[in-house]
Amino acid sequence: MEERILKLGKKIAGLLMMTALVMGLAAIPVMAASRKKINSINISVKAEIEPGTKFGNESVEVTVKSGKYSYDYYEVENVGFEWVESDTPTISIYLHADEGYYFSLTTASAVKINGATYVKATKQDTAETLKLTVKLPSLTEKVGDQSAVTLTDNGFVSWSDVRGAGSYELRVYRNGTAVGSNYLTTTNSYYNLRDVITRGGTYHVKVRPVNKINLSEKGEWAESAAVHISDEQAVLIRTNQAGDMPAPPVSGQWIKNDRGWWYQHSDGGFTQNNWEQIDGLWYYFDEEGYMKTGWIDWSGKRYYCVETGEMLANTTAPDGTILDQSGAAKTD
Repeated sequence: MEERILKLGKKIAGLLMMTALVMGLAAIPVMAASRKKINSINISVKAEIEPGTKFGNESVEVTVKSGKYSYDYYEVENVGFEWVESDTPTISIYLHADEGYYFSLTTASAVKINGATYVKATKQDTAETLKLTVKLPSLTEKVGDQSAVTLTDNGFVSWSDVRGAGSYELRVYRNGTAVGSNYLTTTNSYYNLRDVITRGGTYHVKVRPVNKINLSEKGEWAESAAVHISDEQAVLIRTNQAGDMPAPPVSGQWIKNDRGWWYQHSDGGFTQNNWEQIDGLWYYFDEEGYMKTGWIDWSGKRYYCVETGEMLANTTAPDGTILDQSGAAKTD
C-alpha cells in the first residue's frame, strides 16, 4: 500500500513538472509577442563640420521625432583623422528602442531623415538597437561664415575669403537705409563702391558668402563699422580720385631660423603639436611649432611629409609604403 502511494506521488510530481515546463515554454513567445514593433523612423540631423576639424570634434545634433525610441550616439565612418573640404561626411547613428519595443523595419521608405540621406539600417541586440548609416551634405556644398568686413573712407569695402564661397552678396546702407533695391554681387573679396556712394552720409556695408556649387547655401551676414563720408569725399570717390584700395593684411608667413621652418600667423601665433593646411597643403608642426618632415605618427596612423614639409596623399612614400587619399599609410 505504501509502495502504491509512493509511486502515485512520484507520478503526480512528474506531471506537475511537465506542466510547469510546458507553461514556461509557452510563455516565451507570449513575452516576445508582448513587445511592440517600431515600423518607421523619423529623425532630424543637424551638423556643423569645418575642414581642419579633427574627427569627433564636429558638432552633430540628432533629434528623434517619436516616443518609442531614443538617440544614443554616432560614429564617423569616413577614412582619415580630420575633415577636408572634399569630404562627404558619413556617420552611423545609434538608436535605442524604449522598453517594450523593438525595431522591425522592412523597407528603406520606412526611414524618414531630415538633413541627411539614408544609406542603410542594421538591427542589433535582438532588434533593440538600430544602427542607421547616413550621408550628410558634401562639405564642398557648404560655406563658412563671413568674418570681418572693412569699409574705408575712399570707397572700398574688403573682407577675407570664406571657405566654399564662389561669390559674395553685398548690401550698402547710408544713414541706416539700404541704398538700391538689389544686392551687389562679386567673385572678388573686395568691391569699389564708386557707383554707390553718390553723396555724403554715414555708410556701412553687409557682406555674406554664397557657396560655389550650391547657390542656395549662403553664410551669415557680416557688417562693417560705420564710416562718415563728406560730400566732397563722395565726389572724389565717384571720380576715382580718392585713392586705391588699401593692401589686405598678410594672413601668415613662413619664417626660418637656425632650428628650422615655422609658420607665423597674422596675429603672431603658430601651430604646435598639430597639422595645419596652408595654401591647400598639409603640414605638421612639433611641440615647439617647427615644421616636421619624414614619417609622422598621429592618432595611431602614420603619415609622410617630404623635405619641403607637405604631406603626401594617394601615392607612395619613398620607401614604397602605399598612402591612401587621407595620407595615412595602408597596413593591409
